This record gives sequence, C-alpha cells and structure tokens, in this order.
Amino acid sequence: MNEHQPAMSENPSERLVDQRVRNRIMDSMCWLAEGAGAVRRMSPQEFFEMFFDWVDDDRPEWPWPKGAPDTMTPAEVDAVSKVLAVVNAAIADIDDSHDDVAVIASGWLERISPVARTALDLMLARGCFDEDFEESEPSNKIFESLLRAHLN
Repeated sequence: MNEHQPAMSENPSERLVDQRVRNRIMDSMCWLAEGAGAVRRMSPQEFFEMFFDWVDDDRPEWPWPKGAPDTMTPAEVDAVSKVLAVVNAAIADIDDSHDDVAVIASGWLERISPVARTALDLMLARGCFDEDFEESEPSNKIFESLLRAHLN
C-alpha cells in the first residue's frame, strides 16, 4: 500500500458510509445510462441488481427514498427516485428479465437510459465524494473523471 494512501477504515463513520453509498449510486447510474452495451457486458440480472443494491423501495431496513444517504440533495433523491420508477416498471413489464435478448428487445433500456443520465448529470454537477475522509462537499476528481470517461 502506498504510504500516502489511507487504508479503508474498518469502522467508517455514518457520514463516510453515506459518501460511499452516493458514489455507488452514481456508478450504478452510469451503467443504467449506458443501456444495452452494459447489459451485453454483464447479465441483465446483474445490470438491474447493481442498482437495487443501493436504491430499493422494497428494502425494509432502508427503503428508498427514506433510506437515501444524507450526502444526497433533495433534487438528487428526486432524480434517482424517477430512475427507480422506470426500472421498477421495466422489471414488471419484461417477461424474462434474466434474458439479455429479451431485455434489450423490450425497449425499456431506451427509456431507462435518459432518465439515469439526467440523474447522473445532476449528481456529477456536484461531483464525487472522497471514500476515505469525511467531507462536506464532494472532492473526488479521480472517481468523477472515471464516471465521465465511461459516459463518453
């Protein structure tokens, strides 16, 4: 390990966890915004589950939007809630959400992608949080640049 890089804390603060969760939500938005290309590189199940890992209105311990991290603005929570609504509609409508051909042919990815891109663009306007140190505003330019590069 580089002496200038801190080790990931084994007992991160609630704030640090919220910073990391917001970054993971941004990462999932990036994949959802990509659409069919992402489904082709991973299974459709993984494509949807990587979003539901962080944003899920069915999770009793922290249902969305009540369970949104404190690091998100109300506008960001609203934008991600719109993505959740479209993803939930897609899952309900697609006969076999485990079949990549069926998922791509359904047309839902073209509906999910722009909504996810709008949410991601809103979140990228603020940037990404550091994952090792608490901060009041995002400053992680490395993760931000990786997300932006993935979109282009």
